[in-house]
Amino acid sequence: ADRVAAKLGDYVVTESGFAADIGFEKFLDIKCRYSGVKPNATVIVATIRAFKCHGGAPNPVPGRPMPEEYKKENVAWVEKGMENLLQHLNIVKQSGINPVVCLNAFAGDTDNEVKAVRRFVESAGARFAVSKHWEHGGAGAKELAEAVIDACKTETKVKYFYELETPLNQRLDTLAKNVYGADGVDY
Repeated sequence: ADRVAAKLGDYVVTESGFAADIGFEKFLDIKCRYSGVKPNATVIVATIRAFKCHGGAPNPVPGRPMPEEYKKENVAWVEKGMENLLQHLNIVKQSGINPVVCLNAFAGDTDNEVKAVRRFVESAGARFAVSKHWEHGGAGAKELAEAVIDACKTETKVKYFYELETPLNQRLDTLAKNVYGADGVDY
């Protein structure tokens, strides 16, 4: 599908699955390896709500109203929650692919919270874009499109997390350490 899409236009967007540790690693080590596709950019989508949740806000409960804490500015929770984003950025950077962080912005997000995310992402060496596509359609995703195009202009040298000749137990150990942050694997 990616090869067909590449013949139809200049850019192909593929959704690889949830998170850099779950979806991205398999996309890179399995799909890219066997298809020969070498991406120039990877977009990590995040929200202020997710940062607040990771940073100490009460956990939302499905079927119940969103806790009031999510409706109020709390830059400290957002900053604390970005520790999780840094892990995902580091996983993508290990691959040699250019990361772009897309903040899927919502009406309750404050300028101070968005600025905190922008500062963090840019200081971590990644491109940053705010997307308000849910509110403004394609025009609301223009900043994201421009960031991805900019990232694609930079040549990448894709590095897989392991070589196919590597024994399975060493592959698992490498993934556990380099992707999941474990000390190793016990068998």
